[in-house]
Amino acid sequence: MKFNKFLCLGLMACTLTACGGDEPTVTEEVKVVKEESEVEVVEEVVRDLGGMDIVLGAWGDLIEPEEKKSAQEEATWEFRNNNMEKYNYTFAQKSVGAWDELLELLSTSTMAGEPAAEIFRIHANFIGAARDSGLLYDLATLDALDLSDPKWSQPLIETMTVGDSVYGVCQFGRPARVIFFNKRLFEESGLDPDILYDLQASGEWTWDKFMEISKQLTHDTDNDGVNDTYALIMNQSVFANAAVFSNGGSYVGKDENGAYFYNITSPESMAGLEWATEYWATEYDVRPSHWNGHKEMFYTGQAAMYLGSEWECTTLTPELMIDDWGMVAFPKGPNATEHMAIFIDDAYVIPSSFTKKEAENIAFAYNLWTEPSPEYDFEDSWKSSLYPLYRDERAIEETIVMLREPGIGVSDYSTLIAGNIKTGQLVEDIYWGKMTAAESVEAQQSIWQAELDKMNTKLK
Repeated sequence: MKFNKFLCLGLMACTLTACGGDEPTVTEEVKVVKEESEVEVVEEVVRDLGGMDIVLGAWGDLIEPEEKKSAQEEATWEFRNNNMEKYNYTFAQKSVGAWDELLELLSTSTMAGEPAAEIFRIHANFIGAARDSGLLYDLATLDALDLSDPKWSQPLIETMTVGDSVYGVCQFGRPARVIFFNKRLFEESGLDPDILYDLQASGEWTWDKFMEISKQLTHDTDNDGVNDTYALIMNQSVFANAAVFSNGGSYVGKDENGAYFYNITSPESMAGLEWATEYWATEYDVRPSHWNGHKEMFYTGQAAMYLGSEWECTTLTPELMIDDWGMVAFPKGPNATEHMAIFIDDAYVIPSSFTKKEAENIAFAYNLWTEPSPEYDFEDSWKSSLYPLYRDERAIEETIVMLREPGIGVSDYSTLIAGNIKTGQLVEDIYWGKMTAAESVEAQQSIWQAELDKMNTKLK
């Protein structure tokens, strides 16, 4: 029935349409007027820090230079000054004591209720004691800091974490245990001056290759039985440390519950110490006659490689070192799948005596202080500051970029107890032939573990 009604209506419509076919069609133009919607402008709510004077207490002043060295430095200081004016605060890094005095100053002034600074820089040797002191603000509770921001050193944050609390941060640090190499000495030994970069890029920069190249770099040029140039300038404690970590080992481990334990007894760590011992038995390395003469030997071309920290690029100036040089990671051990970098960072902390509002404002200001200016993104910012310090781009674009990748950076937890015991004794006894690697590791175990137990007790 319904179908019949629809059919009838359809026929009527067709009929009406046909009847009107001879009449002219009049089209009425309908103007559609669009009303422009007003865009609501939301004014920025500017945070007001109320004229707060924020001091970053360190062991050196940081003063804005009258003449800036680069456009980036100019932009950075302009950005900082604009922020201070916009948000109504002042921020300054000031020397408040020596590097080994700041933990005590933090403790005494905070317990007195009058912190000597709003932020303290705590040296890497004392960050464990600071973390466990009960005198630091939990940064994980502050909205002003994004602890996942790539500008922060994650190895340092991991070290400063207890449970869900984080007690210190540091901008992404500069890796330790890297190898600087003299390109001229490589060429004179019949090696491509960039061979270490190529080996690193291909995954072939290993312990075995390091030993092979060390042999090629060591020369007795006048045949008097004494080598005139060497492969490596030796700092035994640094070398052993690099050997252990480059094989996936460590001096101190950390279990799933956050407890620290003596880990040099692990197979990976022991293999690193034993390989270091093998290298020391060769004639490829040289020690300076003066305890602090390692860098001088590298400057003057007495050895082709120098094991140090990345920041030391600042000392390899054209005035001090005429020869061109490059930088790569330490070679991989057989148990490692990738290169490593040890980050030994200082911690920047806020005393716990501040109120929540005060701590938020302090963190807000510090976060802005550590931001690059808008003209430079994070990646451009750190790279731009390094280019003037290096002789080639591969050190930055290949080595440092790789060492900054997630998972590459590791923490050496033994630094947490280095202020209480002589952790270097373990390596010294091996290097000078007083003990084998196994004997020295066993002799130090109870000493180290006692200190680790004390630290673990404070974490509970």
